[in-house]
Amino acid sequence: MILADLGADIIKVERIDGGDDARNMGPHRGEWGAYFVPINRGKRSIAVDITKPAGREIVYRLASRCEVFIENFRGGKAEKLGLDEPAIRARNPDIIYASLSAYGQRGPDYLKPGYDAILQARTGIVSVTGPNAETPIRAGVSILDMGAGVWMALGILAALFEKQRTGRGQRVDASLFETGVMLMCYHLLYRQFTGVSPGPEGSRHNAMAPYGAFATADGAIMIGISNDRLFRRLCAAIEREDWLEDPRFSTNASRVRNRADLEGPIADLVCKKPTEHWLALFKQHDVPGDAVQNAEQVMDDQQAAALDQLAEVVLDGEGSAKIPRLPIGLSLTPPVVAGPPPKLGEHGRAILLEAGYSEAEIDELVRSRACAIGS
Repeated sequence: MILADLGADIIKVERIDGGDDARNMGPHRGEWGAYFVPINRGKRSIAVDITKPAGREIVYRLASRCEVFIENFRGGKAEKLGLDEPAIRARNPDIIYASLSAYGQRGPDYLKPGYDAILQARTGIVSVTGPNAETPIRAGVSILDMGAGVWMALGILAALFEKQRTGRGQRVDASLFETGVMLMCYHLLYRQFTGVSPGPEGSRHNAMAPYGAFATADGAIMIGISNDRLFRRLCAAIEREDWLEDPRFSTNASRVRNRADLEGPIADLVCKKPTEHWLALFKQHDVPGDAVQNAEQVMDDQQAAALDQLAEVVLDGEGSAKIPRLPIGLSLTPPVVAGPPPKLGEHGRAILLEAGYSEAEIDELVRSRACAIGS
């Protein structure tokens, strides 16, 4: 998705029967799944049976023309299918071969299957998420799926730069496991510095106070105070400047130690007025704070509109939908949502013709079920 928005021609190779599993992940509008649509925009789809020699040959011929080959199999599967790095590089010695997996490409667990929530648990993210340790909760967004994809794209861009400089392609690896360990960096240092593994804090932060979500009269607001200067502004905003003379709250460290004594009175105060009251007051005093919004409110957010962050794509037969643009600003080559997501095998014939197949050869591939052509 990232590379497509940045201008790359992405050929998505899918199974003949059903295609990418994400196509079946709902909710749906017609045939379009909410999970599939945003991350597959602007790609071209070809449906291939890679278990058949003729199907693998299609992949080989595509790889011989491409600059980058990306595979997302579980560990060891690419080798079994004959789509591992040596096999692809035999057709294109200077190709960039990229592997995105659950557990990485080596180690005792590299053959294990894994999904976002499973790796959130394994890497400790679940242990620091939620209201308490008795209720393990994953992060509400697929941070490892998307995060690993970001690292993969970054690695591919670095490899493309090196190839431009030297002419040499290389291997790029990324995994959900490594992404999770990276995201846990602060918590890993917390354990080393204190001798205690951090636990879940809800919306709070174990290094800053007051920091977290507070119920208002009509919703909730998130407050984040990271230093003494901001604490002084907060005290002025809520008319509790007496706290500035209280030794329990004199420094961030003391506020963390006495969090309950501080956040309790703030909660009692904030719940008496609506969210907009606090937003206006915090804006006046330059205090970091904002409303806790749901998906509908985010789609109507004026800041999202000002940044033109939601792009509209037309879904074949099902109207249109708004999807987020890449959160990258480039003055000369801004990312563009290249188009809607593809129907299964939609571009198969065009892709095969580009790869040098004749119409007769394509018809035979379809007849033998090595490839399926979408409508």
